[in-house]
Amino acid sequence: MIRGARGAASLAAVVLMAAVAARGGEAAKPAPAKPKPSTHKVAAKPLKIDLELKGVFEAETMAEVVFQPKVWATLVVERAVASGTRVKKGDEVVALRVEKIDDAIKAAEAGLVVAQLGVKLMQDELVALEEAMPMDLAAAERAKAVADEDLTRYLEVDRPLWIRKTEFSVKTAENHLAYVREELRQLEKMYQADDLTEETEEIILKRQRDAVERTEFSVEQTKIGAEKTLKVDVPRQDIVVKENAKRQAIALAKAKGSLPVAIRKKRLEFEKAQVGLKKATENLDKLKADRAAMVVKAPADGIVYAGPCVRGNWPQLNLTLKAGTALKPNQVVATIVAPRPMFVRAGVAEKLLERVSAGIKGWATPTGYPGLRLRATLTEVSEIPESAGSFGSRIAVELPKAAKAVVPGMTCAVKLVAYRKDDALTVPVGAVFTSDADGSTAVYVQKGKDGHEKRAVTVGRRTEKVAEIVAGLKADEVVLLRKPKGAK
Repeated sequence: MIRGARGAASLAAVVLMAAVAARGGEAAKPAPAKPKPSTHKVAAKPLKIDLELKGVFEAETMAEVVFQPKVWATLVVERAVASGTRVKKGDEVVALRVEKIDDAIKAAEAGLVVAQLGVKLMQDELVALEEAMPMDLAAAERAKAVADEDLTRYLEVDRPLWIRKTEFSVKTAENHLAYVREELRQLEKMYQADDLTEETEEIILKRQRDAVERTEFSVEQTKIGAEKTLKVDVPRQDIVVKENAKRQAIALAKAKGSLPVAIRKKRLEFEKAQVGLKKATENLDKLKADRAAMVVKAPADGIVYAGPCVRGNWPQLNLTLKAGTALKPNQVVATIVAPRPMFVRAGVAEKLLERVSAGIKGWATPTGYPGLRLRATLTEVSEIPESAGSFGSRIAVELPKAAKAVVPGMTCAVKLVAYRKDDALTVPVGAVFTSDADGSTAVYVQKGKDGHEKRAVTVGRRTEKVAEIVAGLKADEVVLLRKPKGAK
């Protein structure tokens, strides 16, 4: 019982002392100190900047199998070696069907013969036309001269004579009728004196009366004929002779104008036919050239890859050239690849361009063989983007015997040392501030306990975390990591 009371008293005393100590401790706790600005002490340290890229192995020597027909567009596979096949120079790679092009060549050969005959015929016609033109012109001039002479003679001689002859024929007929009538009158007068007319006399009188009647009819015919001649035939002949002279003049003018034109037209047709013959010849030659290209043989030893190589990649590796496959002109159906030598092609992001320069070295690690490290040297970077935000680069790699399994089209990781400096002065990138006005860079250097100084600096290389200061700072100086309040 006593032990228990003493223990309880001791416990109470301890609790009381603890409470008093707690209150006393709170009363003695000092006020919180003013927070110090975040700073960084500048020191010379090694700086290494790596350039990490994803690349693809690409062969230096490749020969595309592409059908570039000059005229023939029907391209159908007859047989082809499979992708991945190793071939020797001269081995058949792809062969196309040739039945239709052979038929086209035969038709073109026949058409060429027809065109040659047509050109020869046109040439003969042109020669004949050129030789005949002077004679045709001379004939037209003679016809014109004859027509002019005929018109002059007709108007001056033949027409007046024709009219006089017609009028004279009427006069002659009338005179003849007068003579016949007078003879009848004399006979009748003579025979009337006799008391008795003999039969012979009657016959004579009858004959004379018939002669008078015939002559009267003949005179009537002559007058009608003369009237027709003077009123119809002569005017018509006037028109015919004058028109003939006019027509010959027109014919001569036409001959002078049309014959040279006809020769020129025939000459142009001949030249056009020659052009057509030339085109037909060229078309046949092109068909024969296309026919010869229907079988493609390997230009060198290598591996057959399906489709074209596009910046080291093979987008058509699944292309199968089985019999009956239709191809398009100018389509790269396969590529003969010499597996050695190779280089690595890699894309460089635009934001990493400042790290890139020819000659930087490092390693390339094949994705399929991570234990292999191949010495790598960047040799070339494209001057313009290959795609949005990405520039192409070419990296030389050493390929020892241990890398025999590495073939074009495989991918790799490339790590190059873009920059190395053993005593670089660096600061966190957040400590460098850029002026919006002129783009100048500066840091805030700590001065004394609470002071600071804004100082212009020259920035060299950067990483995601640090920036190299090549001018404006010294080792052991302290810079602020945040812009001071009120600082400009």
